[in-house]
Amino acid sequence: MEKIPTRLYLASADALKDTARFARLLKTVPDTRREKVLAYKNAEAARLSLAAGLLLEAALRDFGLEAGEMRTGEHGKPWLPALPGFHFSLSHSGAMAMCAVSSAPVGCDIEREKENTQRIAGRFFHPAEKAWLLSLPEEERQAAFFRIWTGKESFMKATGLGFSLPLDAFAVLPGEEPALRQTVDPRPWRLWSYAAGEYACALCALEEPEDAPLHTVALEQL
Repeated sequence: MEKIPTRLYLASADALKDTARFARLLKTVPDTRREKVLAYKNAEAARLSLAAGLLLEAALRDFGLEAGEMRTGEHGKPWLPALPGFHFSLSHSGAMAMCAVSSAPVGCDIEREKENTQRIAGRFFHPAEKAWLLSLPEEERQAAFFRIWTGKESFMKATGLGFSLPLDAFAVLPGEEPALRQTVDPRPWRLWSYAAGEYACALCALEEPEDAPLHTVALEQL
């Protein structure tokens, strides 16, 4: 298998509000993804789950690969037994879905920025993160919160530990080098932050991303 560049795929799930398109594209994803989509009672959640699955399929097509059976690790991280050299991570929020791929372990997160974030930071964040947020002007704290939050989730996904890892067990300090302060995993993890309109995005990877890592997929054209 050829080396997989570290890359992020993005798509809006709004195109799947068309019920005929939703039904048609649902037939194109593997059974495990189809079952996951159909298990949702909420239509928005089902669209986002399908959009994430379609992004993974788009990435696999880009490299001439077929997924085969998908499994999940102890803490829920998905992987493909037939493609041990293909690593990926999925995320969705609001109306957007994201998929990160790489030849090495990778994690990603996307979040739509919203209000009332300080309570979460005060309760769950690392002391260094709380101090950094409080050092900023109040009008900058919401965007900064989401840079921290997406960085934290992407690291938790990349390691495969997920939310079994306490949020205050490591620190993400955007704008500092290194942005990630942790003793959880000895591998040389790095973080990258991106913005996509009203969404904050983060990538945690062992390998450098492409120069232009954000690849938008128009689901209405599939």
